[in-house]
Amino acid sequence: MKILILPGDGIGPEITAATLAVLDRANALFKLGLEWQREEIGLPSLKKEGTTLPARVLDAARAAAGVILGPLATYDYPARDQGGLNPSAEFRTKLDLYANIRPAKSRLASGSPASRSTS
Repeated sequence: MKILILPGDGIGPEITAATLAVLDRANALFKLGLEWQREEIGLPSLKKEGTTLPARVLDAARAAAGVILGPLATYDYPARDQGGLNPSAEFRTKLDLYANIRPAKSRLASGSPASRSTS
């Protein structure tokens, strides 16, 4: 299964590296058959290609079984007409996605609604 890795910019590459360390271990342990395809987006891509989201990366996202998108420093991007597209927003609109899912975990006794009994 091919997974597209987009480290992003700002703190994105550091967070993506930690994520991949865990996934590499799980892939080896459970023989998941995951394959990584890495592409640049964000500020590194803007510097090299004049856009924060090259069209070929959007095509790669369409072809991949999944995408790992690292955090992006979108406030540092130039105007859209200068190549400063927001990759997250572009993915949501161009790929018909309706949610930007972030993992979350509730802890018992934390006071969160999920930790309260409904019985």
